[in-house]
Amino acid sequence: MASVFLSYSRDDREAIKPLASAIEAFGHKVWWDRHITGGQEFAGAIEQALESAEVVVVAWTCSSVKSAWVRDEAGHGRDTGRLIPVTLDGCKPPLGFRQYQTIDLSSWKGRAGSTALEPLKEAIDRALGRPTSEKPPRRSAPSPWLRRIVSWQTTVAASLVGLLLIGVGVIYPRLAASGGISPKIAIGRIALVSPGLPNELPNLIGQEVLAAFGAENAVAVVSGPAGTTKSAPFVMEGSIAKQGSTVRYTMSLKNSYSGIQLWSQAYERATADALAPRQVAVQASQIVRCGLWGAAAYKKRMSDDALSLYLKWCDEHWSGSGDDTAELDAARAVTAALPDFSFGWSARALAAVPLAQEAMSADAKQMAAEARNAAQRSIDLDDQNPEGYMALAGLLPLNSYDEREGLLKKAISVRRLECGCERLSYGDFLASVGRVEDAAEQYERGRAKMPLAPFSNVRLAHALYSVGRHEEADRILAETLEVWPDASDVQLLKVKAAFWTKRYDDALLALRSPELHLARQQRDALTVTFEALKSGASDRRTDALSLLERCASDPKRTDRLIVGAFAALHDETSALLAAQSLIASRGHRYADVLFEPNLASARQSPIYQALVNRLGLPRYWKSDGHTPDICRDDDRPDFCGGRLREVQP
Repeated sequence: MASVFLSYSRDDREAIKPLASAIEAFGHKVWWDRHITGGQEFAGAIEQALESAEVVVVAWTCSSVKSAWVRDEAGHGRDTGRLIPVTLDGCKPPLGFRQYQTIDLSSWKGRAGSTALEPLKEAIDRALGRPTSEKPPRRSAPSPWLRRIVSWQTTVAASLVGLLLIGVGVIYPRLAASGGISPKIAIGRIALVSPGLPNELPNLIGQEVLAAFGAENAVAVVSGPAGTTKSAPFVMEGSIAKQGSTVRYTMSLKNSYSGIQLWSQAYERATADALAPRQVAVQASQIVRCGLWGAAAYKKRMSDDALSLYLKWCDEHWSGSGDDTAELDAARAVTAALPDFSFGWSARALAAVPLAQEAMSADAKQMAAEARNAAQRSIDLDDQNPEGYMALAGLLPLNSYDEREGLLKKAISVRRLECGCERLSYGDFLASVGRVEDAAEQYERGRAKMPLAPFSNVRLAHALYSVGRHEEADRILAETLEVWPDASDVQLLKVKAAFWTKRYDDALLALRSPELHLARQQRDALTVTFEALKSGASDRRTDALSLLERCASDPKRTDRLIVGAFAALHDETSALLAAQSLIASRGHRYADVLFEPNLASARQSPIYQALVNRLGLPRYWKSDGHTPDICRDDDRPDFCGGRLREVQP
């Protein structure tokens, strides 16, 4: 029987033919279902071929990920250690297979001798125990806009540099075996694989990637689109292709020396989307920066397979399925491959914390124990890893303010994260205890690490609106909307800020956007609320309060916007009861709603004072340097007094 079993969807048969021929040209026998003779039983023949094959090559496409047959065949290859996954169109593998390094053939044109097939050839040879070529991968020919006219002196100098690079290629594996990776990348070729697309797109993507990485971060681009990829141990490459009415941008990261593709992701955008290059560059750079920064802290040589697994976790963390379990599974795969990798354990801890906070009964305890053990393991392995301290802080009881702040301060005192997330986490804590001015400072410092990312900009703008710095907040929100006009979090802030800026028309326009992640019940209640605020009509106010009450009766529909809407309509009692329900159901991080401007008139209420006392905030506020912003105002609540005191409920 054949040595290679090729699993694919029948919808991809025409694309599979040249792939089967190419693998045969490698010197292997290939079995695919054309080998079934007329007298053979279909399922039995496939099962026999699958069992006897030495390697199972699975061709993932947008069709094959939906095929139960292909999933079963891939699962058999995975479970028996024979799986080699490839993607023909850049489509992400289904859950259960995403932790395995997938070879990207989306830019392959079907030619048997193409260098794009080299990673596949080497992967099959390794799986079969055959020797692989040690030659460094051939550098892609520069596109016309990169060619330069050089003098004979430059040519001679380039030849000498080439000889030096060959030497580097030979000795690098020996050097790498004794130390960690260098988190430096070059921008390689971005292939324009479909006709009719603007010729400048590849150059534009390269420039946007360069801007997204920045010039002062640990993970840095050392060679831009016009440079040689041999100047860095890693290369970001990509392709741009039409997919019906959309354009698919596929970005990947490759080891310059081994030629192995470590990570790949496809992003689909509308053909006319002028913002696509920048958005794709920002999203891809977040994942690569996450992976290389964490891996650089590992003092041993990290294999391509292990680094690929860690990049897979970064992908799930930053732009994955949104399934916390999938992120945790990806992190577990990292710790299984590298049990002495601190950032693998902290990834596992960070992935388990949300499950510990949201799961019920025994599951919550189990997830909390896993998160706590993983966080402590990460710190034991590397006490300069801030993620371990951040995870431990997230596991503390609601009223452990001093202990939580101590852990978060520790996180910002050790190694700085490439995303600035340790600053953002501390900012979230400060906002939740009413120190919003201090939170804005932390958000600003965190945002400096990723100035184009929506999550850091939204946090900073929200804090600035809360403390009355509207012009600064407007500028940041406007800049963010230029890059992410459809981002739901950005649009939600636009709605919420209208409670304080009185720009009701802006809120009503945003509420009509289909991209806004709001349930219909919430959207309707908020629309009537802003209509009431705009018109001042008492009947509309009554209608709005009735709709808001329906939302508040369902914990799933109660959020900061509902609390803010009650307060804006001057129903302070309902606002406080909704805030109390929100904090009780979703945790301490939602306590920041108590310190938003439109709740100012409610702070003299006994309900408000009892609520902050129940949360244990006065005890924290009495500590030196912990005074909340609301106790610095001229109209500060009674419980601030000369000295902060607890109020008896």
